[in-house]
Amino acid sequence: MISFERLGITPPRLIWAGCLVTLLYAAFSLGTYHPDEHFQILEYAHMKLFGTPTPDHLPWEYLLQMRPGIQPFVAWAVGKGLLAAGIYSPFAVVFVLQLLSGALSAAALLFFYRTVRDDLRDENARCWFLLLGFFLWYLAYLHVHFNAEMISGNLLLLLAALTMRCHRAVGRREFGRGVLLGMTAGLTFAVRFQMGFALLGYGIWLLVFHRRRKLYAGMVPGVLVVLALGMLTDRWLYGEWTLTPVNYLRENILNENMLKFGTSPWWYYFTEPFTEGGYVYGPLALVAAVWFFWRRPRHVVTWMLVPFLLVHFFLGHKELRFFFPALFFAPWFIVLMFRELPRRWFGARVWRYVLGALVAVNAGIMGYCLAQPRPEICFYKMMQEYCRGKKEVVALGLVPTGVGYGYIEDILEPGRIVEIRFYMPRNLRPLCFDTQEALEAAVPALQAPDRQLMVLSHCWWLDTELSLPLKKVPWRPYPDWLVRCFNFNDWTRFGARYMGVWEVEPTAAAAPEAV
Repeated sequence: MISFERLGITPPRLIWAGCLVTLLYAAFSLGTYHPDEHFQILEYAHMKLFGTPTPDHLPWEYLLQMRPGIQPFVAWAVGKGLLAAGIYSPFAVVFVLQLLSGALSAAALLFFYRTVRDDLRDENARCWFLLLGFFLWYLAYLHVHFNAEMISGNLLLLLAALTMRCHRAVGRREFGRGVLLGMTAGLTFAVRFQMGFALLGYGIWLLVFHRRRKLYAGMVPGVLVVLALGMLTDRWLYGEWTLTPVNYLRENILNENMLKFGTSPWWYYFTEPFTEGGYVYGPLALVAAVWFFWRRPRHVVTWMLVPFLLVHFFLGHKELRFFFPALFFAPWFIVLMFRELPRRWFGARVWRYVLGALVAVNAGIMGYCLAQPRPEICFYKMMQEYCRGKKEVVALGLVPTGVGYGYIEDILEPGRIVEIRFYMPRNLRPLCFDTQEALEAAVPALQAPDRQLMVLSHCWWLDTELSLPLKKVPWRPYPDWLVRCFNFNDWTRFGARYMGVWEVEPTAAAAPEAV
């Protein structure tokens, strides 16, 4: 058994180190886990800030008014503040949003820790909780992501901690505590509507195990106030009054639009944690959760998470991120499970080597996530630098397929183009063509003295198929130090295959009228 006291590791030191790691991730772990994190928040905020992209070029959910306006409003407010300070850039907006998300994650984790600290009993168990909460690689990565899954998960963690405290302090300021619980529950739902399944289980638990009329009386205005604020932000986003939860239920569930993104078998959530969770860390959280539910069937967290998780098993479209709100409880589940297992199971020296290997692998994954942003972020940064100082840049490409500055969406109508304007330089204009022939034919009319033409394509070999005079723009989605020190056999060249970038060299006099 590891003694943290001998190593000089204490909970306060772990808290400071964990907050520092969260800050580093907010600064360097750029990019999104899933496209919804970008298109349902950042593009909406950009549209409200600058008028682009137009609603016709936003994702289908905007036209059907399905997404809540709270997170886009926060992103818009951050953008407004940066514009007023004269330091606006898309990367600065993302950094501030990730900083806010990281601060919420750290605060929720520490509040929950202080709530369950006495239940953890000894200093070793408390250190393990904080280590897992701050340094388990997928939690460290997800803590700073400003998306609905992460924010609603943190809010659910806060709601559980507040409820546990209320349960211990029966009869004290119940109405005020009820208002706070109601506001937290309402905000959890307003951020992500699927959390309604967890809140349904939570409400049943209150009625069965915590019957307090004053508490209920306080929760009602708390919930209503937050839902009213949510409706105001929806009105701000869509320009008219609407009920986004009803729209979401109608389009995704009743009209089954979510099934157009694919379906998976019911056992998906038992197998996917092995691949996305690192083969050990994901299944460990899954087993620990099942152990907790079995050992504590009357606990409020069990009544929150079991309905939430079970409903997703029956939905045809499945993604592991739908379970992310439950991940914030994983450190607690894991510590409790290992504390309750027979100690003789872990007496062998081999467990020390296994634990050491897991710690080393976890540290390696954390370092990779910090040092290596997603390829699209490197591409957008490269394009920002390329376009700086130029009067106009026109980016030519074939019908977009999910990279660059747009993609094809077939949910509402075939061939509809969704634009990516948030990271697009202000002097860049994208043009899409259906065929290579049409792209080549448009070049002579587009050439002008103050205009630079480019070709962008996910087909990194496209220059061999076009007759245009092209000049390769070299770029790599890796930091300079990695290319300089570890580029054995030029392996980093493969990363640039995310997007081929070429300049179109002038071949004739500019057309008298620009297109």
